[in-house]
Amino acid sequence: MNLRQLEAFRAVMLSGSVTQAAQSLHVSQPAVSKLLADLEHQLGFRLFIRTRGSNLTITPEADAFYHEVERSFSGIAALKRVAEDIRNLATGTLRIAALPALAVSFLPKVIAEFRKQHPGVTVQLQTRSSSTVRQWMANQQFDIGLATPARELPGIQMERFMRCAGACVLPPGHRLASKKVIVPADLAGEAFISLALEDGARHRIDRIFEDARIDREMIIETQYAMTISALVMEGLGCSILNPVTGADYADRGLVVRPFEPEVFFEYMMFTPRLRPVSQVALAFIEMLERHRDRMFGI
Repeated sequence: MNLRQLEAFRAVMLSGSVTQAAQSLHVSQPAVSKLLADLEHQLGFRLFIRTRGSNLTITPEADAFYHEVERSFSGIAALKRVAEDIRNLATGTLRIAALPALAVSFLPKVIAEFRKQHPGVTVQLQTRSSSTVRQWMANQQFDIGLATPARELPGIQMERFMRCAGACVLPPGHRLASKKVIVPADLAGEAFISLALEDGARHRIDRIFEDARIDREMIIETQYAMTISALVMEGLGCSILNPVTGADYADRGLVVRPFEPEVFFEYMMFTPRLRPVSQVALAFIEMLERHRDRMFGI
């Protein structure tokens, strides 16, 4: 018994005629008759009693069998709908892990646009430190990870996602707000809110001030750029941050200025190496890259 035989049987049951069934299936009448004869042989009972002309008499056995065939075809139709939804990105789950610098200031806009285009896709976003994001990706727990660079880890595909020059952030009304570019000498003696020691950018920033022989007043150290931005907004000091977070807080009054010499913040995209990347994840990555390019005018 095969699907083509069942399709022929169903078409005859629906139309009541071999001729009409052949037309609906776009095959010849003899082909339908042969499919029915083969099906009856395999089933071991008659489905139709042929009379003169094109009339068919449906047997009670055919009625009982048709009920089960319809149930099967309903299941096949459901499978086709599911397959179409998957193909059109109308369903599915997207699991993202990201460090706060991008999860708070960058990803929400991308997710909002993605959900407009694919409202049936469920998005799970987890925000953790870069080390945790990398470990989760190594364990194949998420579809996409965004974090700072690290050595190669087994089970992870890693590529650069974003590299941007840091910006100096100042409280509203700060004495340096009128300057177009901030240099180390401008921050001599200033209260400075710094990234934590485990952040690679912290060491690059410290080296710039050491090379310039400029002393800052290091008053607070904290792990996340959004926390630093909030502290700067309160007038506690100034800092040097990634421009993504800085731009987000600029709408709230934070003063953001270019800083020279340039200190770069780099973020990587991680995908699992041990399983294929889903179509949903590929579509989201494409949207991520478009948003990034628009942000930096690429």
